[in-house]
Amino acid sequence: MMDASGSGIGLIIIMILFGILAIVGFVYLIIALIDMWKAYSRNQDQTALLFFIISIIGIFISGSFISYILAIIFYWNRSRRKSWLGIGLIVLSIILGIIGIITLLAFGYDMNNFENMDFNDPMMDQDYDY
Repeated sequence: MMDASGSGIGLIIIMILFGILAIVGFVYLIIALIDMWKAYSRNQDQTALLFFIISIIGIFISGSFISYILAIIFYWNRSRRKSWLGIGLIVLSIILGIIGIITLLAFGYDMNNFENMDFNDPMMDQDYDY
């Protein structure tokens, strides 16, 4: 089990922040899909329908990255605040991913040997023959 060292706490904080970011991103995508459908049903806007269909497919294919991009493009002329929120979510996820990798490396995580990770020995020296 993890001890309460600084990098263990950092790993837990990074996982909590990833969870919060995932929930906020999911809510953003749901709101974008609803707005796309409203734009189509109100004005018969074919572009909004195309964005809606591709966003639904993109959620399953690319892990919603395509849907974020389409939501940003959809909101660009309609609501700049929502567009900048989408850009901020993408930038935050990239920054949080980099910080997560740095935290894992500080915790002693070997990117090439993830099956034998030992949380009690951060440097995992027993896995290597020097």
